[in-house]
Amino acid sequence: MLNIVLVDDEQLIIYHLIKIISSFDIPHKIVGTANNNQQALTIIRETHPNLVITDIRMGGSNGLDLCDMLTITMPHTKIIILSGFDDFEYAQKALRCNVFNYLLKPINEKELYAQLVQVNILLEQEKETEAKNFMLKEQLRECLPLMQEWFFKIIRENLDNPEIIDSTFCLFNIDILNRSYQVLFIDFLQDNNAQEIEKEFINVSRLAQTITLFIEDDLKKIYFYDTSSITIILSSDSSDMVEVQKRNYHLADRIRQYLDFNYQHPFSIGLSTIVQNIAQLRQSVKDAIAASKYSFYIGFNEIICTTDVGLRNVGEIVPNFKYIQEDLLKYIRLCDSQHAEQFLNIFYLNVLQLHGDRILATNKFLELYYYLSNSLSQEFNFDKTPSQKIVIQLENCTNLEKIKGILSDYVNHSIQNIEQLRTNKSRKLIDKAKIYIQTNYADDISLESIAYEIGLSACYLSTLFKNMEKTSIKEYITDVRIEASKKYLHDINLKIYEVAANVGYTDSRYFSQLFRKKVGYTPGQYREFIKSET
Repeated sequence: MLNIVLVDDEQLIIYHLIKIISSFDIPHKIVGTANNNQQALTIIRETHPNLVITDIRMGGSNGLDLCDMLTITMPHTKIIILSGFDDFEYAQKALRCNVFNYLLKPINEKELYAQLVQVNILLEQEKETEAKNFMLKEQLRECLPLMQEWFFKIIRENLDNPEIIDSTFCLFNIDILNRSYQVLFIDFLQDNNAQEIEKEFINVSRLAQTITLFIEDDLKKIYFYDTSSITIILSSDSSDMVEVQKRNYHLADRIRQYLDFNYQHPFSIGLSTIVQNIAQLRQSVKDAIAASKYSFYIGFNEIICTTDVGLRNVGEIVPNFKYIQEDLLKYIRLCDSQHAEQFLNIFYLNVLQLHGDRILATNKFLELYYYLSNSLSQEFNFDKTPSQKIVIQLENCTNLEKIKGILSDYVNHSIQNIEQLRTNKSRKLIDKAKIYIQTNYADDISLESIAYEIGLSACYLSTLFKNMEKTSIKEYITDVRIEASKKYLHDINLKIYEVAANVGYTDSRYFSQLFRKKVGYTPGQYREFIKSET
């Protein structure tokens, strides 16, 4: 189905377009309209259309500027430009922006219809291709992390023989050997909640495929991903290292713009220095990962180069406190109180090794509190600024054991808040599923169709529903249908098979068996019982 956004500074033209498109026998939905580029980008960010139809001149706005932005932020969205100007230069610019077609005003209904048909066919083909690739993604899911280890194992074991490295990689259609290498690491800053892994893997897989479209053809590449990160290795044959660095940074910035527009959660992009020996590639990956971890200090949704954070080419120099902070934050996100307390104790023991420097020790705990407070506020929309009350308590406390107690209370309180947020979110999803079932019980609904409707995987919805409702979705659908059938049985003019059909059962015998199992009577007996009561 076409999900369309219309953009024109003349509202009458938008109304006219809606009227024309509504007359077409093409499945579609007008998901939004806008009168300028700024409005359009806001609506497109919210609705994610697969087709944008835009005017080329809109007062102070230029439709080509919008197209140029969408090429970066929504590369899969198709664009049709409408213009009152038969200008070859405009058409050339539009084609460079990857515009699907360029139509002249006044709008020819047959031409517009033909273009929408073509867009619809193309989108269906892309959907079929994605479906065919889905099974392959599932098979690759388990082996992708191992492939990264295998990749570096081949390099490590054959450093003295590049020909073996090259020939081995060629067997797997990997072409990466070159004059220089640079690593780009994207960290999505999420926990790996077991119930979310399947959904996040598919999301990151799609992001990885889209992001690699931004890489120019003369750069060689290979990428790996898991549920929370993408590692991209770039290689170039150019001898101008400064130019290569500029191009790769520009690529990283383009990826940053795309993620900032489309991705709802915080992320960080780490960029290593350029190395000219493939033996140094593994260290470059580690440096890019280490750079990305400085998002708390430099800011989320930013590019962080290893040179920005003082990492050396030979590796990362980071205090042990940073690793403990990250592990503590991870277990708070997972709502694992036991492990969170354990890492808070480890942090405390490390502070004790500061040889009685009270000011330094207090500052370490303040640094921990700011780190946790800012990270949790970014991810869970907690208080945007750290609590001055807690800051004052920490600054005025002279006993390290009491300072640890203050942080322990804060950690436990944060875990309780996160648990409540997740429960509320889960309840909303389950309520949405129940409303859908109660509204559509007469149709041929299934776990898969319900999951699709509310935007979850079938596996995750099934588990979540059973945990929240203490019954399966299948049982709940049956209960809703049986309750509805009781009302229909009050109508003596309806046959039993008609009642069954009205609540979603094509086999009246099967319906009768379920009814008797749930109610204790057959439908006929229940109807007689109703008569006797009235």
